[in-house]
Parts: sequence; C-alpha cells; structure tokens
Amino acid sequence: MSSLQWLDISNNSLSDLPQDIDRLEELQTFLLYKNKLTYLPYALLNLKKLTLLVVSGDHLVEIPTALCDSSTPLKFVNLMDNPIDNIQCQDGEEMRESEQDRQHFDKEFMRAYIEDLKERESVPSYTTKVSFSLQL
Repeated sequence: MSSLQWLDISNNSLSDLPQDIDRLEELQTFLLYKNKLTYLPYALLNLKKLTLLVVSGDHLVEIPTALCDSSTPLKFVNLMDNPIDNIQCQDGEEMRESEQDRQHFDKEFMRAYIEDLKERESVPSYTTKVSFSLQL
C-alpha cells in the first residue's frame, strides 16, 4: 500500500496504531476518529505528505508535541472530544478547544478536504473498499 493517499479507519475500536505507520509514505489524509486510541505514535511525524489528520472522539491523553510545529505539512488537525484539554506545544503556545472551534469544525474540515482534492488535481470518481488486518 505504498501509494495509499487517503485512509479512513474510523469507528474500529483500535487501541493502537502500528509504530511503522510511516511506511505509508504517500498518505495525505488520515481519519482515525471514534477509536480507543490513547496516544499517537511519533512515526506519524515522518509522514511528509500528511496534510489532514482527524483523531476526534478517542481517548487521547498525549500526542507528539511536534504536531504543533509549523515545519510539518499538516494543514488541518482535529483532536476534539479527547481527554486532553490543553495541548502544550514546543514553543510554549497552548492550544485550547473552544465552543467556537467546535462549531466551525465541519466548515474547516470541508475546506481542508477540498483544498486537498484541488492539490491532487483530480477528484476521486469512485471509492474502493479495502479490508486489511494489523498485527500489533
């Protein structure tokens, strides 16, 4: 799956992600919401093409602090509805989830998704359902 660009593994009761997730070198959009994740592997930061990450409604208690770093290609990160209230970034900036952020989530997500499609210069005309298993 080296050319996989869009992955949605939401609603799967996952408690871990493989530490070698960075083998998905072409991954641009990663949807992980409503699982049972308590942390995100540092290997996510090695995904140099990842621009959209949604991990809301999980059980996150920690994330790689470099997710806040402007050097990552991430344009949109959503961590709503996780036990972590404040995310302390490396530069000391604190990110807080506000009610206004929650109300604008759908709009921001769609904007980021549309930008992602435009940058690919092609719109998917179909979706292929793929089943796979992960050994953790």
